[in-house]
Amino acid sequence: MSIFSINDNSNYNSILSQSKANKESKENSKISFANAFLKQNASKLNEIQSANSQTLARSEVLNSTNTTNTSNNTNFSISSKTSSPNYDISSEFKNSIYTLKYKQADISNNTAYGYSVDKDGYMGSDFNKAAGLPEDFKIHKSTLDEIERVAEYNVSDIREYLGVDKYYSNIDMAETIKQYYNLFSNALGQSFPSDKTSFSEADINSMPSGYAVGGDKCMNFNDPNNRMNITGLKDFSNSLISNVYKTHEQAKEADDLWVDSGYMIDGLLPKTLGLSLEEIKNVSKGEDWQFNPDMSVYPQNEDGSYSKEALFMSFLKAQNGQPVESPKTTLNPKVEAYNTAMTKESFSTTSVDLTDIMTG
Repeated sequence: MSIFSINDNSNYNSILSQSKANKESKENSKISFANAFLKQNASKLNEIQSANSQTLARSEVLNSTNTTNTSNNTNFSISSKTSSPNYDISSEFKNSIYTLKYKQADISNNTAYGYSVDKDGYMGSDFNKAAGLPEDFKIHKSTLDEIERVAEYNVSDIREYLGVDKYYSNIDMAETIKQYYNLFSNALGQSFPSDKTSFSEADINSMPSGYAVGGDKCMNFNDPNNRMNITGLKDFSNSLISNVYKTHEQAKEADDLWVDSGYMIDGLLPKTLGLSLEEIKNVSKGEDWQFNPDMSVYPQNEDGSYSKEALFMSFLKAQNGQPVESPKTTLNPKVEAYNTAMTKESFSTTSVDLTDIMTG
C-alpha cells in the first residue's frame, strides 16, 4: 500500500516534482562541469591529439559522432543529455579524460621496445644504431607493433591450448630489423648504389625477377642443441644473396632445378623478396595472419616514386614480418617448456608426459 493517502496527492506530486527537479539539476550540473572541463583543457587536448597524430590517441580523442565540436576545435560543448541514472554524458568527455590521464603520460615517456620514439611515432636514433640502419632511415613504431601482432596471431592456437596471453616474453625488434635490413640492402645492391633512397616504377621494374638466399639457418632436428628447434625462428645474420635471376625464364629454370634436387640445394630457390612493383603497391593489403604495415607513415614522394622505407616494408611482408632468432627474443616460460618437450619427443621414441607443463 502506498505511504501516501489516496485522497491526498499534493504531497506525492510535490515530492515527485522536486525529485525530477533535483535529477535535472544534477544532469545540468554534470554537463556544465563537462563543458567547463573541455573548454579549460581544449588547448592541452589539441596538443596531445597533434602529438599523437600517428597513434591510437588520434582516434580516441575528440572523435565522437554524437557530440558537437565547434569554433575550430577550441570551444567544445556537450550537445545531448542522457536519461541514464549514472549521468553518462558523452564519449567525448570520457575520451578527453582518458587522454589527459593516460595519453599525456605516453607522450612524455616516448619509448617503445626499449628505444626512444619521436613525436611523430618514428623510432629514435638509438634504435637505428642498434638495428644498423642509416641515421636518416625512418622506421615507425606501428611497424614494430605489426610485427608483434602477427607473431602472436599466428600462434594463437598454442596460446589458447596453454592458456597464456602472450607467446613471446620479448621480441628483439632491433635484431629483427637488422638482419632483414642487411639482406634487403644486399638485394638492392645488385641493381642500385647503396645511397639511392627513392625508386621510380621504372627503377623497380628494372630489378631482377628473382633472388636466391643462402646462409640462413633454421630448426634442425639433427642437432638437439639448436635453440631454433624450440623457438621455431630463423637466423638471417649470415645470409646473403647467392644467386640473381634477371629474367622469369632464369627464375623458372632455377626453381625446376631446386625441385629436381629434392629441395636440398641451399641458395638456389628463386624469390621476389617482395621487390616487385605489384607487391610494393599492395603492402598493406592482406589477411589477418599476414604482415600488413600501415603505409600511410611511408608515403610516396611527390613525384610518385617510392622511398627506400616503402620497399623495405614490402621486403618485410615477403618474410611475413616474422621475428628472427636472437638471445633477446624469448618465449613465455610455459610456451618454452611445451616446445622443449615437443623437441625432446622428436629425438626420442619415449613418450613425454605434458601434465606438469599444462598445470604449471
